[in-house]
Parts: sequence; structure tokens; C-alpha cells
Amino acid sequence: MKKMNRTTEKGQSLMELALVLVFILILLAGVVDLGRMMFEYLTMRDAAQEGAGYGAVYPSYCGQIIERATQNMPDNTYNVVVLVDGMSCEAAWTADKSLARPAHGCENKEILISIDHNFSVTMPLLSAFTGPTVPMHVEIKDRIVRPACN
Repeated sequence: MKKMNRTTEKGQSLMELALVLVFILILLAGVVDLGRMMFEYLTMRDAAQEGAGYGAVYPSYCGQIIERATQNMPDNTYNVVVLVDGMSCEAAWTADKSLARPAHGCENKEILISIDHNFSVTMPLLSAFTGPTVPMHVEIKDRIVRPACN
């Protein structure tokens, strides 16, 4: 039986581990950032849905719709826009003085909550491909259920 000569393979396993470990850590870092990005997207989507649900019932309270949408956000770097039937919330609720009713915002009209945010990438390798921030955008549309149009 022939004896294997192990002297020429000293450190080979350690070298292989070092080379492969770099790629594994890069993949792991990318997965961490993508996980954070997915969490951020779901947070934005839930916040927009919360604002749209509130706006469907209380569409004339523009400030409270925005407050409802942003109350669970981690910071104030999110841009929230509320549109009622394609108009800004305040413009849609400019009351017609002669009829004492809203000009445009009433039931079966569409309310749209849009949230924009720039996600900060933390892992340096991923930011080489995407840049230091990734723009994220969420829109939720809902139907206004009250007040009734006259």
C-alpha cells in the first residue's frame, strides 16, 4: 500500500476556507441589507394602508390622515402625499360655500396615499452596485365610504 505524502498539502484547507469565507460573508451581508430593505418596504406599505383606511372613513381630516400614516414610522424622513381623486387633500376639501359640502371629496371617490423614502444601504459592497441609497415608493388606493355626495 502506498503512503500519501501530506507535506505538499499543508494549509490547503485553511486557504480554501479563507477564499470561500470571503464570498460567504459577502452573500450574508447582502442578505442582511435585502432583509432590512424588505422590512422597510413592508413598514411603508402597512403605514400607507393605515392612512388609506383612515382616509376612506374620515377623508376631510388631511393632517390626521398623514399623522395616522406616519405614526408607526421609525423616523420622519418619509414623504407622505395624500390625493383625493387626483387632487391634493386640502384642495379636494375646499368647501363650496353655497352648498355647504366638499367640492370633490365624497363617497366612491378615490383616495391615494403615497409614501417615498430613500433607504440607506449599510453594506459597502452592495452600495457599489446600488449607490448609497435606494429610492423606495409605495402607493395604496382606497375608496372613500363617507360622506355621501349630495
